[in-house]
Amino acid sequence: MATQALKCERHGEATRLTCVECGTPICPKCAVRTDVGLKCENDARGAELSKETLALLRPSRTPMYLGAAGVVVLLAIIGLVFLRGGDSTETSTQPLPAVGTWSPVPDLVSIRGTTATVLLKDGRALAAGGGVGQQGLAAAELFDPKAGVWQSTAPMNQARRGHTAVVLGDGRVLVAGGINEGELLNSAEIYDPATSKWTTVAPMSVPRLGNTLTLLANGNVLATGGTAADTAPGSGGGQTIRPDATAEIYNVAANKWTTTSGGMSTPRFEHSATLLDDGRVLIAGGQGPPIAGNTAALKSTEIYDPAVDSFRKSNDMTDARFNHNALKLPDKTVMVVGGAGGTNGDTSLATAEVFDPSTGGWTPAGALTGSRTGAAAAVFPDGRVLVAAGESVTRGSRRSLDTAEIFNIEKKEWQSAGKMNCPRSEASAVLLGDGTVLVVAGDFAAPGQQPDPKGCADRYHP
Repeated sequence: MATQALKCERHGEATRLTCVECGTPICPKCAVRTDVGLKCENDARGAELSKETLALLRPSRTPMYLGAAGVVVLLAIIGLVFLRGGDSTETSTQPLPAVGTWSPVPDLVSIRGTTATVLLKDGRALAAGGGVGQQGLAAAELFDPKAGVWQSTAPMNQARRGHTAVVLGDGRVLVAGGINEGELLNSAEIYDPATSKWTTVAPMSVPRLGNTLTLLANGNVLATGGTAADTAPGSGGGQTIRPDATAEIYNVAANKWTTTSGGMSTPRFEHSATLLDDGRVLIAGGQGPPIAGNTAALKSTEIYDPAVDSFRKSNDMTDARFNHNALKLPDKTVMVVGGAGGTNGDTSLATAEVFDPSTGGWTPAGALTGSRTGAAAAVFPDGRVLVAAGESVTRGSRRSLDTAEIFNIEKKEWQSAGKMNCPRSEASAVLLGDGTVLVVAGDFAAPGQQPDPKGCADRYHP
C-alpha cells in the first residue's frame, strides 16, 4: 500500500511535504527551512518581511505619518525583500542536498509489524516477533550484513508483538513482555546465537507492554513501567492504557526477577530508559495517568541508581513527550527526539533536547524539519544522530513517513537524510558493524485506514 502523495502547487511534482504555516503542498525545490520547520516561499518571505519592516508597520500609540519620503523608503524595503526572496533555486534558503543514501533490503520472510531488532556480537541482526494488531508472531529471522539477506532461525516459544529485547553481556538476547491475542504478557525467553535456540526463563512479576528493558553495568536487566493488564469487562476488543510505576530487576545468573525497593515516582507508558556512563539509568517522559479523561504526556524525568536500588526525581524536559527516541551520545549526554504530545497525544513533536548527567540540565538540540513520533533512530560513533520513519500526527490524523533526518553535533542542526523505500512507523533500527543502519519492519498508517503491518527493510549509508 503506497502513501498517497500530494502535488507541489508550484512545480507540480509529487511530494509529502507541506508548509507548516498554511499547509500548502511543497517540494524540496521550493521548501524553505525556517526556525519552526519547512515553509512555502510566500510564508517564508512574509516572515522575513515582517522582521525588516516591523518598526514601520507596528501600530503606535501616537499617530505616525510617513510622508512621501517615508513611503518611498518603505516601498524600497519591501521591494528589496521580495527581490532577495526570488526563486528558491537561486537563494541561500535552498535546502541542502540529502546526507547519505538508502538502499532496499529484501523483505523479511515471516515477520511483519512492530518487531524487536538487536545487533548480535557476531555482526548479524536478530529480528524477533511482530504481528498484526494484537495478534503476535513467534517468527525470528537473522540478517547477514555481508550477504545482505534474511535467514529464518528458530521461532520464539511465545508469539508476541510490542515486546522489548536486550543483548546480554554473554551475547544472548533476552526478550520479555508484549501482547498476543489481546492478552498482555509477562513471559520472558532467551535466544542463544550459538545454538539458534530459545529458552523460556522466569516470567516478570507483572505483564508489560510499552515498557523498557535496560542492561545494567553489572549484567542484570532493569524493566520499568509499561501498561498494566486491563481487567475491565469487555476490554478484549482493545487495550486500555493503564500506565504502571513498577520496576524489577532480572538476575541473569539466578534466573530470577526481583521488584526494586521502590517503584518509579510516576507511572509511565512508552517512556525511555538510557544507561548513563556512571551506571545509573535516566527515565524520561512517557504517557502518564489520564488527566480529566485526556492522555497526559510527561515532561518529568527520574534516575534509577542501582547502588541504592531506588529512583529519584530529576529535572523536567522542556517538552512533555512519549513514544520518542532517546540516544546516548559519545560525549556521555543523552538526546531525546520527537515523540507525541498535545491534548490526548494528538500532535507529533519536532523538538529535540539533550540531558547532561554532570549538571542534570536539559538544553535544546535544534528542531527537526518535520515532526515525528514512533520513529527509528541510531547514533553513529562520531556523534551524528539518524532519525527515520515514524508518524506525522496532526489533530489525531496519522500518516507514516518515509523521510529521515540526521543531526550534526558540531553544527547543531538537522539535515535531510533522504527517503527510505518504505514508509512506516514503529520500526526498529540497529547500527551495523560497517557503519550502515538497518531499519526493520513497522506499520504503515494513513488517515482513515487501518494500520498495515510491513515486512520491508531499508539500509542507510551515511
